[in-house]
Amino acid sequence: MKRHSLPILLSFLTIPALQAQAEQKLTDRLSLTGLVETEAAYSDTEGESSSDITLATLELGLEAQINDWISAQLLLLYEEDGTDGIEVDEAFVTLTPEGLPLFVDMGRYTQPFGAFPSAMISDPLTLELGETKQQAGVNLGYADETFLASLSVYKGDVQKTGKDEVNTLVAMTSFNGEEGDFRWDIGASWTNNIGDSDTLQEDDKETSDLVGGWSTYLATGMGEFCLMAEYLGATEEFEDGSNTGKKPAAWNTELAWDMPSPLSVAVRIGGADDYEVERHYGGTVAWELAEGATVGLEYLRIGKVDDTDTDQVTMQLAAEF
Repeated sequence: MKRHSLPILLSFLTIPALQAQAEQKLTDRLSLTGLVETEAAYSDTEGESSSDITLATLELGLEAQINDWISAQLLLLYEEDGTDGIEVDEAFVTLTPEGLPLFVDMGRYTQPFGAFPSAMISDPLTLELGETKQQAGVNLGYADETFLASLSVYKGDVQKTGKDEVNTLVAMTSFNGEEGDFRWDIGASWTNNIGDSDTLQEDDKETSDLVGGWSTYLATGMGEFCLMAEYLGATEEFEDGSNTGKKPAAWNTELAWDMPSPLSVAVRIGGADDYEVERHYGGTVAWELAEGATVGLEYLRIGKVDDTDTDQVTMQLAAEF
């Protein structure tokens, strides 16, 4: 599942970036957000080609400000070939005590493991490996203008053998700021159960012992340029299941340039260990058609562990509101 869209991510060049798209006020207390992404893709693997046109993403979000310290958020998601119909991607209540930089999220939300900054159309390898399914949980945190820290707890799909309990922790922290034209956003996260990620839990729901994971990222910007980098991986080898003896890890680096025109470009170099994909590299060119509407063209070279290479070309038309 894509966590961010191309137009949202291109706004990363202005940092802080890891934020939701602009909201449209329906009433004083109710806001609406939306995202539509349509993609046409062509791929060639060792002479065997395929192509498709898909409604890659449809998101519709609502936020209700109940009063000064209680709000509720809902996000509906549809991804062609990714979800079975429209699903509730997020639905949670946030409590923010008046006068205190604290918050509590309760409900179904995106677990804060990994940041996945990117200005490309396709997902980075860090997201492919580490993204965790939205689960109902409780997230306690502190947030001010430059610093964010939180601790989330939920019941993972991957459990110790014979157990059925709330068993997964996710901790994260980040710091952002700016000095003149220089901007930065740096952070780290940790989980005691990286095996619960979408990719790693596909075949293994029980284990003799949970395996931890960690991630760190950095995004820096200077004027029209932004450099983004992230590393994510397991803290130790898996002792059982289909990943026995493996210590999966992935990294992603991108450089983006928001030209003094509607045109933006980005290039990527990424790689992974003990994962089916070994390397990613390519670039994206995007044109802002209007505020909130972008058309992008991406080329990506994907190298896999079976020594096959895939050339992938994707064109995306995205609109957010």
